[in-house]
Amino acid sequence: MPYLEGGLPADKADRLERHLRECATCRALLRRLQAGHRLAERLERGGPEGPDGPPDLEALLADVEGAPPRRGRFAGIWEDWLDLVTTRGAVQALAVIVVALLVLLAVTNRRASSGGTTLAGLRPGVLDVRDFLPLRIGELPTNTRPYIATEGFVRDVHVDAEEKTLHFKLAESAEAASPYIICEIMRRADIPVPVEGSRVRVYGVARFDAQAGRGWHEVNPVLNIAVLKR
Repeated sequence: MPYLEGGLPADKADRLERHLRECATCRALLRRLQAGHRLAERLERGGPEGPDGPPDLEALLADVEGAPPRRGRFAGIWEDWLDLVTTRGAVQALAVIVVALLVLLAVTNRRASSGGTTLAGLRPGVLDVRDFLPLRIGELPTNTRPYIATEGFVRDVHVDAEEKTLHFKLAESAEAASPYIICEIMRRADIPVPVEGSRVRVYGVARFDAQAGRGWHEVNPVLNIAVLKR
C-alpha cells in the first residue's frame, strides 16, 4: 500500500517494480490492490452515507474495475512491452528479421564452402582469397592495395633468428633470380613452410622495406600459401 500511495522509498520501489516485471502473480495481486485502493478512496470522499443515502457498492465496484489501473513510475512496463511485441505488425517485422538473418547465414556458409580459403594469422573468417588483388611480382612497385596475391618460385628459405620469423624469396621465374619479393611468415602463423624451388601463390599484406641495405618489396605478413603445379 505505501507503493500505491507513493510513500515507498525509491530503492524499495525500484526493487518492487523489478519483481513485478517478472512475476505475473504479483502483478495480478497489485491490480486487485489498486482496484480496492481506488474503491476505498471513493468511499472516503463520499462517506459511509452520502446525501442520497448509502453508496451503491455494486456501481462503485463496476466503476473501479472498468477504470484503467493507476500505475507506479514503471509498474506495467512489462505488460506494455508484451502488448507491443505481440501486435501483428511487430510479429511480421520480427519474421522479416529472422528470414534476413537466415539468408545472411546461408550466403556466408556458401561463400566459405565455395573455395574461399581461411587466412591463418589474421582474423579467420573475415577475409578470404577473393579479397586479395592478384598481381605479378613485377607489378608490386605500382600497387596501392594492401592485400595482394602473387605467384612465384620459392628460394632461400631461412629463419631470421633476431625476429624469429621465416623468410624466403619469391621469384617470378624459375630460371631468373629477379624480379623477386621477400615473404615473411610470422612465428606463430599456422602456415606450412614452403619447399625450396616449389611454385606457390602467396596471400598477404604488401609492403616496401625502406631500411638501409634492403629497399625491396615484400609480403609481410604472409597470411596463406597455396602450392601450385610447376
